[in-house]
Amino acid sequence: MRENIKILYDIPVTMKDGTVLYCDVYRPDNEKKYPAIVNRTPYLKDNINPLSGYMHAHKLAARGYNVVIQDVRGSANSEGILDPSGHQDEDGFDTIEAIAAMEWCDGNVGMMGESYHGFSQLAAARAQPPHLKAICPFQTSWTKFPAVYGFGIFSPVLFFWIYGRAFDNEKYHPVLSEETKRVMKKYLKDSEEQLRYRPLKDMPAACMDEIPMLSFQRELLENITNIDYLKEIGRTEGFEQVQVPAFELTGWNDFLRDETIYNYVEFKKRGGNERVRKGGRLIVGPWQHGDVLSDSLLGQYFGEEAGGDAVDISGKIADWYDFWIKGKDSEFMSGNPVHLFVMGINQWRTEKDWPVPDTCYKKMYLHSEGHSNTMKGDGRLSWDRPGDEPEDCYTYDPDNPVPSEIKPTKEFPYAAVTQDQRVNENRDDVLVYTTEPLNGELEIIGPVEAYIYASSSAVDTDYVCKLIDVWEDGTAFCLMKKLVRARYRNGRKEELLEPGKIYEYRIPVGNTAIVLKKGHALRMEVTSSLFPDADCNLNTGGRAGYEAAGKKAVQKIFHCEEYPSCIVLPAGKNVSK
Repeated sequence: MRENIKILYDIPVTMKDGTVLYCDVYRPDNEKKYPAIVNRTPYLKDNINPLSGYMHAHKLAARGYNVVIQDVRGSANSEGILDPSGHQDEDGFDTIEAIAAMEWCDGNVGMMGESYHGFSQLAAARAQPPHLKAICPFQTSWTKFPAVYGFGIFSPVLFFWIYGRAFDNEKYHPVLSEETKRVMKKYLKDSEEQLRYRPLKDMPAACMDEIPMLSFQRELLENITNIDYLKEIGRTEGFEQVQVPAFELTGWNDFLRDETIYNYVEFKKRGGNERVRKGGRLIVGPWQHGDVLSDSLLGQYFGEEAGGDAVDISGKIADWYDFWIKGKDSEFMSGNPVHLFVMGINQWRTEKDWPVPDTCYKKMYLHSEGHSNTMKGDGRLSWDRPGDEPEDCYTYDPDNPVPSEIKPTKEFPYAAVTQDQRVNENRDDVLVYTTEPLNGELEIIGPVEAYIYASSSAVDTDYVCKLIDVWEDGTAFCLMKKLVRARYRNGRKEELLEPGKIYEYRIPVGNTAIVLKKGHALRMEVTSSLFPDADCNLNTGGRAGYEAAGKKAVQKIFHCEEYPSCIVLPAGKNVSK
């Protein structure tokens, strides 16, 4: 097939403001006009390999498409300054309309890509370019991205991403002095020191004037609760504005899994027309974030049918656009819209919807004798409602946060989203609740929520819940995790705590599809930090990122008849008591 493909290099596309962005085009080697599928990237069209991952530009071209890969504003030779969030609506609109008018395009345009590329599609679709017919926003979110964990919750890791783009652009426009590059490399090497810097707004790594993009990290921190600002930079939902159907894809081990599934659900509810509300598709595999959809992860092999190539994702992208642009039907488009990989039994299933219709939800309750600290404590999970039990207590110290990613060691060699949690579970500020080894299979397919009753000595703090699959050898693989900030427990309106008062927290922990095997156990962790995914709550109630010192908070988790903390499972085959 590759012999029948030709590549057009550095095709200029001019935005309304006069800025010129450049594209490469992979297309059939003839003079016919074909529809276009656009990928807008900050990662350099010269760097990515469009023949690998799920994209397979040569296969899509062979199916009769122009595959257009564009360097976004400020990347490589594309003009302007790269803004991690800005210009997406406008540049997306202008790009779609310009590509539709190219002599090699038949006027029909779609888009594809994951993560940043996915948000660029959401933003372009929100702008409603007339020639856009459908989108494939994989592994993405309207609102969450580097520097934003959630409303009012900052993630200090954006400077890593900005440094990467700055170094990339040096290959095209060398503007950084040797001293600046030396300092940047030093900050990257000493990244933990930078991430812990206080006040966070003065982090030296984010205050280098020689790198204009860094101003965005500072501005975002300053406006982390400014709704008008978030709207201005495009980081607000726009389901109702989107007029074209969306094909969503994510993985159970993708850190944007829940956001991508949320997109599918909300497009069905709130999409701008019937095509959007009824025409979507969702695929969730065992994969982690990125374009390489592997059949294995951290020593777990999910079977020969698990990988992206085995599922033929590029073929399904072509089927998707064949349907919406060329009017051709296929098994993918005529069958059930939801495709799920069930871990544990390593099987694909198709469903009519998500959550799966007629799912049964069952509460599993927290128990202990008051000493659930560490995995050696007495914390338990069971179907039995608690009676008269003492609360568990731990001290959260923002100067010693629980890491969101565990550094690999010889004993625990895993470092990924779904990594082994036993290192963290040796900490006294981590409460651990575990079932007895299962005497049968436990199927969990759907969204998981926790309801936690807690008090704090602070006026504001964080709570984190994790759900974990414990293997027979003790390996504790994380299935999902979620942090809530107490002051935003009821939404965007700030409500500080009354110290010592017991509050109920509803925590949407995440989505999964897994069958836990006999002999495995289910575990839940409760703690108060997820650093550096989320900034450390200093427990003061002050402005995020603007204070130099925090204070310790004494946290109590209640599980008794009056305050029955629990986790709500979409449980199929339940464990017998």
